[in-house]
Amino acid sequence: MEFIRKSNVIQWMNGKCENIEENTVEDEYTYLFIDYLIPRKFSTYPKDLEDFAIGYCLGEGLIKSYEDIDKIEINGTNILVSTKLKHEPEEDFEQEGIVQKRKGDCKHACVCRLLEYQGVNSDNAGGIRSEIETIKPNNSNLKIKASQIIKDVKQLTDEAIIWKKTAGVHVAKLNYKDKIIIREDVSRHVAVDKVIGAASKEGYDFSKCYIVYSGRIPADMLIKVIRVGIPIIISNATPASSGIDVARAGNITIIGFVRKDRFTVFTAPERVDFEILNSG
Repeated sequence: MEFIRKSNVIQWMNGKCENIEENTVEDEYTYLFIDYLIPRKFSTYPKDLEDFAIGYCLGEGLIKSYEDIDKIEINGTNILVSTKLKHEPEEDFEQEGIVQKRKGDCKHACVCRLLEYQGVNSDNAGGIRSEIETIKPNNSNLKIKASQIIKDVKQLTDEAIIWKKTAGVHVAKLNYKDKIIIREDVSRHVAVDKVIGAASKEGYDFSKCYIVYSGRIPADMLIKVIRVGIPIIISNATPASSGIDVARAGNITIIGFVRKDRFTVFTAPERVDFEILNSG
């Protein structure tokens, strides 16, 4: 199912106006309930929500693998995740520096009623856990050819079905050997969560995977990648300086500014085969 709405609009082109019908992407608030933690609120393209929930939990460090999940229930845009780790509300309060006494057990249903229209407004990235205390360097020996980087970004747009129809979403692609997973969302962070979640369900070895996506590369995006163990991230945009700092600490390869004939490697260039042509 495609969540696309047609709207009657006025288009101005070359000095002329025309009434046309334009596709727009439907975005919805999605609420993510994980064990007994405070709900998280996201603006999403409401498709592949199970993949999103799994990828988010992995990127946040709430689970170590797909096997840590007991159950996922989806009701519209409400996602209920039960993990074997049974996270408690104090974990959120500790992250925020808040001290709060519990009055009895906090159950999903109570939290849902209490914060149904509020939740924790997330930046669709790290949310409460937007920082990581200990960064372990990624020692993956995965390498990628320069020509493949150009092909990957072209494939990203070629396979972006919803983007082609609306230009209203970000696209993420995860490569593992000869397999690819592509997901789209109004949030670049959620799109990446979705491909991570889908790959986890398939049992992919993240040390042999790399991600290609549309959008900037800030620190909170790199933290996701570090947590799951993906060594390379590629984008048509640029990293923020915070992203470069985190990538250096985690030995993650950032490749940005990818165009049809060029790209820039910001960190860990040893994973790139530049395929330099010798003249003469």
